[in-house]
Amino acid sequence: MSAVNDVADKRARQYVSRIPGRSMKTGKHLTATASIVVAAIATIVLGYSQRAYTCALEPSINGGITISYPGSIDVAVAVASARSDGLLPPASSKALSNDVRKQQILADLRRLQARLNTARNEIPVDDAATFSLVLVGPGLWSHYRMSPGGVLANYHTDGPIAGKVVVLTHAAALRSMLGGSLSIEQATKLGLIAYSGVDTSSIQRTFQMIL
Repeated sequence: MSAVNDVADKRARQYVSRIPGRSMKTGKHLTATASIVVAAIATIVLGYSQRAYTCALEPSINGGITISYPGSIDVAVAVASARSDGLLPPASSKALSNDVRKQQILADLRRLQARLNTARNEIPVDDAATFSLVLVGPGLWSHYRMSPGGVLANYHTDGPIAGKVVVLTHAAALRSMLGGSLSIEQATKLGLIAYSGVDTSSIQRTFQMIL
């Protein structure tokens, strides 16, 4: 556990040093923001001990967290910072079961699918690409495929689609974007949504259109 905290502390110092108006002096206690960042990173680093792409909402995980995709830590740090700054709602203090949490997340993922379906006729053919989406935290994966008959979605899947773009975000960020309290431009600027792949431009344009 000490090794995990060392990694988290190092990452926190790197990220907090980039935040305007915030600084960390050697030998001093971490700032409140840095402490939040450390907690976020430590939780995610611990997730690497789980089997790759295991969803942390599974009952066997007991509410844990599992992330095993590059860029996840960056998104988690951005979420911690946004919550600290009041740009995202704080983590719920209510004791929700994993099943309830999963159903809430799946409802948002279906809203995303509905947005894609509504806009699919406006999305250029070249941009109508298949992609995977992972929600940092629970590590819940979804696949979205554009087809002539509509957008096909598979939820709670086992990892990304090989060779396709991966969209990384967080459940709180996705809900805020769907609800209109957070723009896709702001989310992108803050690192609350990120894209991974050889050419992510078409998927980025699609998300800018629907969110």
